[in-house]
Amino acid sequence: SYCSKMIESQSYKFIRDNGTLNYSEFATDPCKSMFGKVMSYFIPTLPNMTDNPKVHVARIGDQWTALGETQVQVIFDKDTLESVGVTEYAPKNFAYKTTAHPHFENDSAWNVVIKFGMFSYYQIYDTAKQGNKPVASIPVDKPSYLHGFGITENYFIIVAPPLVVTPIQLLYWQRPYIENHKWIPERGTIFYVIDKRTGKLQGKYKTDPFFLFHHVNAWEQQDGLVMDINAYDDDAIVRSYYLRELERPDLQLPKGTLRRYNLSFTTGKIEQQIISEACLELPRIDYHRFNTNRQYRFVYGVSVHPQHPVGFYNSLVKIDSTSGHNEYWYQEGCYPGEPCFVPSPDGKTDEDGVLLSIVLDVHAGNSFLLVLDAKTMMQMARATVPYPVLYGFHGEYFA
Repeated sequence: SYCSKMIESQSYKFIRDNGTLNYSEFATDPCKSMFGKVMSYFIPTLPNMTDNPKVHVARIGDQWTALGETQVQVIFDKDTLESVGVTEYAPKNFAYKTTAHPHFENDSAWNVVIKFGMFSYYQIYDTAKQGNKPVASIPVDKPSYLHGFGITENYFIIVAPPLVVTPIQLLYWQRPYIENHKWIPERGTIFYVIDKRTGKLQGKYKTDPFFLFHHVNAWEQQDGLVMDINAYDDDAIVRSYYLRELERPDLQLPKGTLRRYNLSFTTGKIEQQIISEACLELPRIDYHRFNTNRQYRFVYGVSVHPQHPVGFYNSLVKIDSTSGHNEYWYQEGCYPGEPCFVPSPDGKTDEDGVLLSIVLDVHAGNSFLLVLDAKTMMQMARATVPYPVLYGFHGEYFA
């Protein structure tokens, strides 16, 4: 069976009822007056600030939540899909954004809050405990755009690319959110390593500039950390996601690749290795069994097939992080969404399971749920609905 419902955010309801955009989103802006922009910064409840939780879903504590990078996350009923309330990670803070990728560990759901102001901070919250204080607060002069972060047994890892914003520019907000950021490669990419037990900054490490949306996995070694990251040479991928670019018939997306970063606490140096040259985005692993586990091996994601390099993500890819070997699923005219790995109940490795992906079939004009054998990347089943499902970012499987 299949059912769907739009989250009843204030942003959605205004557009539905009025037919016009009234909220500042990630890369669109209703061009409000300067007064309205300034006041919406000081009073985040004003309509200029979106509450659109469009990025992810998660079960946090006993609540089912639609997540965005905004201050407000929307709680919904898992059976009816009705919106039943909202929650904020840091309700008394001045102005902030979050990532949409919390990390789950025992009863905790860790997430990063980027707090903007005269003094700005990267903060870590346990979002399963509402209204609590941050467990870490790291000052920063120009916050980077962050979409996720890393975690190991003893550390939080914030990887801050040189796509940065001067907080005062957000105050006057003359452009959409992301367009207030500037790529400053000479700043390099900074790794902030935070001790989970104390909340103190263990170290701040700089390497050559790169951009990222997604962390893949991380673990500890004797002299430091190893981090697998879905990385880009620069921030061109952000501009490539604008509709005007996606509509180009000759579109070739910048290629994110799976890269390994070895950080030595002794020398403070970071060594980079490109594990695979395959195009990768929306990476997933067997998270519940192999996150922070050095024994992990396989990464799954959307890709642009090397024999069909023009256009949007048109295939699924499986990357062996130990050998760099790639395997693909591809069907002409099909655009798969993020693959969600579901392990076999008696599986021993992180390829013992299935991949679930919502696929848009442009020829049929509808979508289907694709089920792949993660070991062979061969189709096991598909379930078709008679209409297209909105292409999204992230999803989850709940047993």
